[in-house]
Amino acid sequence: MTAAERRASPRRVRTALVALLAAFAVLLTGVTAEAQQRPRTVLEMLFGGGQQAAPERPAVRKPVVRKKKVRATRPARQKKQRTQAARPKPSGQQSAAAAVAAPASKNENAKTVLVAGDFLAASLADGLSNLYADNEMIVIEARTDGSSGLVREDHYDWTEKLGPILDEAKPAVLVMMLGSNDRQPMTVGSRSLASRSEEWVRNYEERIGEITEATKSRGVPLVWVGMPPFKFDRMSEDMVFLNDLYRKGASSVSGEYVDIWDGFVDADGGFVYSGPGVNGQTTQLRNSDGITMTNAGEDKLAFFAERAINRLLGTTLAATGALILGPDQLPTIQLPPIGNAANALQAAPVSIDDPSLDGPDMLLGTGSAGGFSLEPSPRERLVINGGGTGGTEGRADNFAWSEKSAAVTPSGPPIVSRGSLNLQSVRESGGLKPPEEMPTILDAIIEDWSRENEAARPE
Repeated sequence: MTAAERRASPRRVRTALVALLAAFAVLLTGVTAEAQQRPRTVLEMLFGGGQQAAPERPAVRKPVVRKKKVRATRPARQKKQRTQAARPKPSGQQSAAAAVAAPASKNENAKTVLVAGDFLAASLADGLSNLYADNEMIVIEARTDGSSGLVREDHYDWTEKLGPILDEAKPAVLVMMLGSNDRQPMTVGSRSLASRSEEWVRNYEERIGEITEATKSRGVPLVWVGMPPFKFDRMSEDMVFLNDLYRKGASSVSGEYVDIWDGFVDADGGFVYSGPGVNGQTTQLRNSDGITMTNAGEDKLAFFAERAINRLLGTTLAATGALILGPDQLPTIQLPPIGNAANALQAAPVSIDDPSLDGPDMLLGTGSAGGFSLEPSPRERLVINGGGTGGTEGRADNFAWSEKSAAVTPSGPPIVSRGSLNLQSVRESGGLKPPEEMPTILDAIIEDWSRENEAARPE
């Protein structure tokens, strides 16, 4: 065997071995396919085995679509352009709609209510504007400075500027509300006075007095609205102290002081963010800072001040003659009927299904007042006049034997008709005589001894 044949011999062996393995794989595949295709026998069904595998579905490769990666870029910051939109001129229909939505115009004789003070006074003015929006006889005018008070006269001096404001506005009522910014030292000349010190209080009261005197000298009624509680306890404590000074200042000129404290606290007197509104429903009254008011809080401020304002405006309008009623506008007074239920001798029958059978058929305070009568009732005749009920025989209330006289006198009808003692004979005989005075025990003993001695003497 040559060298070339020796080199080709292993190659042939490898080729034959590969061909043999391929033939064996084909044979094994055929046997398996035949075994899967033949039906199962009874033994295979009972004892298992020979399960036919479900024919595999040829796998279908879905094409994979890969998205192209895009580099994320930061968007450019857009600048806010503040553009003021031009107001279009109202057309005929727009002007008519605006006229309908506009508030009612005020009367030329309407009275001005001036509201002055700090930021809480501005909230009060907003609430009063909403309250009197439909009242053509009342105009609300606000002159407020949010950071003002009576301490910092360098920022805004109310004692100096209030007089010219009153001369300019000529209000029918002045509503004052400030103090929330006055929890700070006061500078008087070159000295700094500590808050709520003795000198601080004296100067603060003098400035309150200057405001009240400015209203008194001009004849303007004053309504001073007190401070509400705040979120912070120390601040609320100072407001209680200042409210006492405002009450004294308002009363010194016969002004009205309006206490609003109870409207913004709970049952225990603590600060609350929410509470009953003017409609009775629970709503948020204070903002989250615990100081400023919400819209509902503004309406509640106006609710407290309304009564005092109406009382002063009613007096002012009546004095100036601004409210003149015609004959057809005069109020009618419905007088109660002349009658008294206590004098009724009989009552109308009541049906068993009538609501009046169980008691009153109307709520307390909604019905008309009871009638008055010129004839006294039986109670009045008995208690006040001393007269009986008529002395009807057989009646249960016939408890008097005779008519009662005005007073017991020596003459006149007797008090009783029957009895063991005849008062008339007693009066004719000169009256009752007192019994003889009873002797004392000592006198009785001495008298007894005397009788024994007399009996013992010989005759």
